Amino acid sequence: MERDELEKLMKEKLAKPDRSLYDHSLGAMRIARELLRKIPHDPELEDCLLEHVFLHDVGKLDDRFQEKLHGERKKAPPHAYLGMELASRFLDCPEPYRTVALASILTHHTDLHPMLYSDELDGKTTLLINRITVSNPTEVARNVRNSLTTGKLARKHGFKGPEGKVKFRALYTLFNGLLRVSDWLDSAGLTASSYHLESGSAVRLAVLNYLKSRGFTPRGYQVEITGRGGGYFRLPTGDGKTETSLLATPDEASKVVYSLPTITTTEAMRRRFESIFGRDNVSFSHGMLFLSLYHRGELDGKLIHRYAMRPVFVSTVDQVLLAFLNYPRFPVREFALRGAHWIVDEIHAYTPFTLSLILDGIEYAAKHLGTKVTVMSATLPGPLREELEKRGLKELLPPRVVEPRYGSRKRVKVKVRDGSLLDAVDEIARARGKVLVVANTVGRARKVYEELSKKRKDVHLLHSRFINADKRRKMELVESIESGILVATQVVEVSLDIDYDVIYTEVAPIDALIQRFGRVNRRGRKNGVAYLFEPEGKEKHLPYDKRAFEETLTLLSELEGIENELDLLKLNDRFYESIWGGYEKKLKERFLWRSTDGLGRITRWSKGGKLLSTRDTFISLPAVPEPFLEKAIECASMWEEMSNEERLRATVYVIEHTVNVPIWTLRGHLHDNDDLREHFGIFGINLGYDEDKGLLEEP
Repeated sequence: MERDELEKLMKEKLAKPDRSLYDHSLGAMRIARELLRKIPHDPELEDCLLEHVFLHDVGKLDDRFQEKLHGERKKAPPHAYLGMELASRFLDCPEPYRTVALASILTHHTDLHPMLYSDELDGKTTLLINRITVSNPTEVARNVRNSLTTGKLARKHGFKGPEGKVKFRALYTLFNGLLRVSDWLDSAGLTASSYHLESGSAVRLAVLNYLKSRGFTPRGYQVEITGRGGGYFRLPTGDGKTETSLLATPDEASKVVYSLPTITTTEAMRRRFESIFGRDNVSFSHGMLFLSLYHRGELDGKLIHRYAMRPVFVSTVDQVLLAFLNYPRFPVREFALRGAHWIVDEIHAYTPFTLSLILDGIEYAAKHLGTKVTVMSATLPGPLREELEKRGLKELLPPRVVEPRYGSRKRVKVKVRDGSLLDAVDEIARARGKVLVVANTVGRARKVYEELSKKRKDVHLLHSRFINADKRRKMELVESIESGILVATQVVEVSLDIDYDVIYTEVAPIDALIQRFGRVNRRGRKNGVAYLFEPEGKEKHLPYDKRAFEETLTLLSELEGIENELDLLKLNDRFYESIWGGYEKKLKERFLWRSTDGLGRITRWSKGGKLLSTRDTFISLPAVPEPFLEKAIECASMWEEMSNEERLRATVYVIEHTVNVPIWTLRGHLHDNDDLREHFGIFGINLGYDEDKGLLEEP
């Protein structure tokens, strides 16, 4: 078959009921060309990249696919497989790029794995056009699949050792990410301009207009950092770190990818970004994306949000790390980082293992994806700054700029108290203004809340053991409180723009305390006070690392004597130097670079999500508390008899009434139901629930 004959057939056959295969293929190739203008790549690969996008759907020429489009049959063999041999005739690329391009076509709907299309290969399914067998894709498809999954192709062409495997992976995800994104955009009637930024200057202009609308002008350090990302910087809480990081976006940036530690902070930042850049320019993702989109009436936009299909993407950091752990559709996740400005907020807030993944990911993105990475925190300790510099990140704001800002303010006066938080209930109840009380565990927070509620009506409780529906309601309440008492756990520490007059808190590691102090007298215009109480009991350090907790206890007297926030920052550096050994052990593992499940892997790995949720911390599992259990089980048991609309309502009900529970709590109160696990992947738990107190765990 000659090229003109192929194109003639593509014009005659359909890709969709209302569009020819040729139009779709040409449209996808045009989008790919526009996308390539924004992302770093070897120019010598461009023709191969574009041609493989044009040829990706030639398997749709098959009679059975065309019959399916016309409603004449329900199923057809996978077109990605059927087109293998035919596409190979027209891909004029040197090796290994030709085989990588074919592998990209083979996997543009299904991630690569060793058994991919085994049934079709065993059945020797052929490509039929107008009732004639045009090609047999079996041999080409098998060789392409096996040469990549076994590593044979990579080794043959010099991609050897850990570094070589990683480089080959980046090559494959370039081809496959470009193809999938181009295909999706064209199929959805979108353009490359809806995916990538016009320029980094457009980001900066939007931020400047946002600041102006709120009555602010750029500060000196914001002017100094403009367009200079990536790198790292420190700024005090309330000094506009978010806007500063966005202003650092370089001109050539293809996207802004903004990572945060929690779902709550991501939702808050999503709303903020929509006000800065416009709703149509922002996508977002986190573990509760389905529920967020349901309440926004945007369930049909799930792919757009999950896979960063808009110029600005804000998400929990795990949604980015999943790309490096080969989670399903990992080439699409990874493609969003190519040429992007990746901003990592609150990098201090992660456990040693997760921090090691972030640092490995930063190194990979900078080396192989052309990503500019900016890292920031109010409490960026010295040892962590050194690790960032090892990975090529430079300090964006020098000490001469930053230290006067810390030295000029004293947000709170610290007072260490005897006794426990419970012992201070009467004193707390007499406090005026906005009062923040922070306990280290859910159980103690609930107990303090119960005692305070006996004395005042304006007392609120926030922790992680509320069902999803109440958690959303609680966060809205927290952001709107004008006076009263908020009792909380460490969920208030990170990225929330809340401002209280006084804090009563249990002792926690120094960096956590600094974050808590940042929720008081946030603008530095009042005389805030922080009262510290040592928890009681044999395991009073929990949920924190014992060494970090005990090191903090030795520094309490110095905390009381701090004169300003610069003193606090220096104390935090000393604290980290004393505990950094625990971090170094994890960082030296270099999981992403050395593990068989890391960056050297080119096949999908669905366990990445579980790794992120269970490694280096306690395991928690989703469960429905007893008051909602009967209805949830009914939803699961009636699933097969439900309409699509009924299934949607059932799914929303179950997710909204789910809470994440530590595994040891679940084991003691498990209500296991096969239907509930099969249809929703969750458990039941025989514990009560209160909308004001949350899950009623045993003391």
